[in-house]
Amino acid sequence: MIGLNALFHRRPEAIVVIGAAVFGALSFLIALRPALDLNAAAAARPSSEPDAAVARGRALYLAEGCGYCHSQFVRPLFIDAAYGRASEAADYADAAPPLLGTERAGPDLSNVGIRQPSVMWNLLHLFNPRSMVPESVMPGFPWYFEIVDRQRAGDGAGDDVLALPEPFLPAGKVALPRREALDLVAYLQSLRQE
Repeated sequence: MIGLNALFHRRPEAIVVIGAAVFGALSFLIALRPALDLNAAAAARPSSEPDAAVARGRALYLAEGCGYCHSQFVRPLFIDAAYGRASEAADYADAAPPLLGTERAGPDLSNVGIRQPSVMWNLLHLFNPRSMVPESVMPGFPWYFEIVDRQRAGDGAGDDVLALPEPFLPAGKVALPRREALDLVAYLQSLRQE
């Protein structure tokens, strides 16, 4: 210690040189190296443009504030094992900006496209979450659906007709998803870890 003290008193420029070296090393380790790793991971992945429905669904996910209750980041902890493998930098290479979320009032969605692949389940959950998970605190999004008479829905409605029992829909009514609901579900279905 006395040797360093003597060095700094005899050559004060040594403080500047050592300080600059420490600053440079820390800058590389904290900022530059992770950025280079992310760029390398992005270059190694095949670039794919999301389809229009997924892009619109992602915009709705942002607009509705889904990230306030759902994370898209699996921590390397035992308790997160149910959500998939731990997240890596390469998982976010194509996401601009990445939607990590702020807390986890609802389940993590980073791998929901594999964990919950049913489009119908996701539509029912979007319409009224308690119809699928009775203890859910998530609000429903009924404005993304059109409520019509069962007879009016008929055969031309396709496979996306939501028929729910009476506490969720009036008797004789069904819910038809609007494009927004289908887009949001398309985005959720696209969330898959590789």
